[in-house]
Amino acid sequence: MKKAIIVYESVYGNTKKIAEAISVGINGVEGVECVIKKTGEIHTDNLCDYDAILFGCPNHNQEPALNLVRFIDRAAIVHLKAKIGAAFDTYTGGNKDVAVVKLEKRILEKLPGISIEGRLSAKVTGRKGPLAEDEESKAQEFGNEFGQRILE
Repeated sequence: MKKAIIVYESVYGNTKKIAEAISVGINGVEGVECVIKKTGEIHTDNLCDYDAILFGCPNHNQEPALNLVRFIDRAAIVHLKAKIGAAFDTYTGGNKDVAVVKLEKRILEKLPGISIEGRLSAKVTGRKGPLAEDEESKAQEFGNEFGQRILE
């Protein structure tokens, strides 16, 4: 059984909903098991227990959420090897992909043992939400596709 973890940060619950939808998609792939943890719920050392690591957060002023950035910085000492990963964010307005691209760059710089195999940017209709129509189903589909990549 391959194991995946989604590490996320969420302020209003929208990013958490996307993380949950991605997890549903991954768990729908036979032979893959996915868990979700907020940044404060897992120690960076435990990342070694997973074959795949996904990181997600909201866009905060054109940047990834600081708590997730700090988590990634702390994880740099773990020396992860041969993992696949993905990054996702939630955004408002015309800020699609702004934070997730920066998040990807941070992951690749700090965690060179992870190859990024996917990116998702999910729209939120207002600062506090809710998610735009179909964003959860897109996230579930993204999770299913990513789950299949884990098995390759």
